Amino acid sequence: MKHSILTLSALVFLSNVSYASENAAGKTILARGAVVATDAQSTQQRTLKRRDVVYGVDKITTGEKSKAQFSMADGGLIALKENSQLNIANYEFDKTTQQGSASIELIKGGLRSISGVIKKNGGSYTVKTPVGSIGIRGTHFELQLVEGDMYVAVWDGAIDLTLADQQVVSLGSNEPFSFAQVTALGDVIKTTQAPAVFTQQIVNVDNNNQAETEPAQVASTSSPSENNSTADISIADVYAEQQFQAVSDATLLDQIAQRQGVFNYQATSFDVSSSLGEVSNFAMSMSVDFDNGTVPDGEISFNDAGGNWYAAYSGLIDLTKLDLAVTFASHNNNKATGQIDAVFLNDIDTITGDFSLSEINNPAINASGDFRLEP
Repeated sequence: MKHSILTLSALVFLSNVSYASENAAGKTILARGAVVATDAQSTQQRTLKRRDVVYGVDKITTGEKSKAQFSMADGGLIALKENSQLNIANYEFDKTTQQGSASIELIKGGLRSISGVIKKNGGSYTVKTPVGSIGIRGTHFELQLVEGDMYVAVWDGAIDLTLADQQVVSLGSNEPFSFAQVTALGDVIKTTQAPAVFTQQIVNVDNNNQAETEPAQVASTSSPSENNSTADISIADVYAEQQFQAVSDATLLDQIAQRQGVFNYQATSFDVSSSLGEVSNFAMSMSVDFDNGTVPDGEISFNDAGGNWYAAYSGLIDLTKLDLAVTFASHNNNKATGQIDAVFLNDIDTITGDFSLSEINNPAINASGDFRLEP
C-alpha cells in the first residue's frame, strides 16, 4: 500500500510538471529586488530570477523598489513596476499556428505592456483592472493604480476600456485622447498630456549596483541646424519608434536574456554637432553587465571651440532599450547636463542611440549627436 501511495504521488508530480510545461506563458528577462510568483493552484511561491519561466497560473508580486520584465510566449512584453501584483489568468499561444489568447489582471501597482503576435493575428487579449476591463486594439500602453484611481497612457495603438457601468472609454490612435484618469467612483478624466504619474523615470546606479529611480523632467533639445532654437519634447516622444524599433523581436529578447558577463562597447560611428562649430576627438564607451541587467558606467568625450565636453552615465537594461542617466557632465570648466537614449539592434552586438548635452548656466552652448557602439 505504501508503494502505491508513492507511485500515485509521483504521477501527480509528473502531471503537474507536464501541465506547467504546457502552460508556460513567458520568461523573466529582468527581476530586480523582491519578485515572487505564486502558483494559483498549489499556492506555492518561488522567487523569480532572470531566465525563470512564468506560467499561466501565476500571480506575480513585486516589492518596494523592485521591478520585473517578462518576454511572453507570443513575443509580447510586460514590465511590472514596484509594489505591483499581476495575475496571469490565461496566456496560451501555439507557435505552430501562431494563434492564441491572453488574459491578465492588474491587481495593484502598475505595468507597461507591448502586445505580441496574439493580438497581431486577431486573438483575444484583455487586461482586467479594478476599474474595468481593457480590450487591446494596439501595441503599447501603460497603467498605474494610485489610491483607487487608475491612470492610463496609450503610447502606440489604441485600447477600449469597459467600465463597471458598461461605459466604453476609447484611447489612442484615431481617438481624441491618448491619456485618462479613471477615479474609484468611475469618473473619467481624459487628457491630451500624460498624467504626472507617467513622468519619465531616470536611473541612478551607485557603486553597489543598487538602483534607485527619481522623477526627471523631459528636457528640450536644440541643434545648430535649427538655429539653436529649442523644441519641446512631449512624454510620448520618450517612447518614440526609435526606442522600440526592435522590441517586438522575441529573438532579440532571448539573446539579451542568454548573454552572460560584462561587455565593453566602443563607438564605431557617430554624427555629432556643437553650437560652437566643429567637433573633434569624439570617443564613447559603455559597459553592459548582462548578468545584473545594468550599465555600470559609460563615458562620452569630444572637443569643440569652447573646450572639452565630458559626460559620465550609468543605467539599466529595460526590455531591449537602455535606461540611461547622465551622472556628471561638463564643458571645459562649466557644469553641464544632458540625456542619452539607446537601444539594442537585432544583433545585440550593436547599440545605437543619441545624446544631447548643454551647459547648465548657458543652455545656448550645447552639443548633440547620434552614435553606434560595438564591442
